[in-house]
Amino acid sequence: NTEMVAAIREDVKQKIIEQIPIRRLGDPSEISHSVFYILENDYFTGRVIECDGGLRI
Repeated sequence: NTEMVAAIREDVKQKIIEQIPIRRLGDPSEISHSVFYILENDYFTGRVIECDGGLRI
């Protein structure tokens, strides 16, 4: 749903999706929710949030 993803060939996109446990790409709003959580939380420090649909589990 972004210009970056639209530029990826469909066959390549499908190979990426097949590797993601939930079998879909993330929506920009899902990514923005993660960013908002970090920015809004003063007590949150020094962590990496994997927002990748379980790809790195």
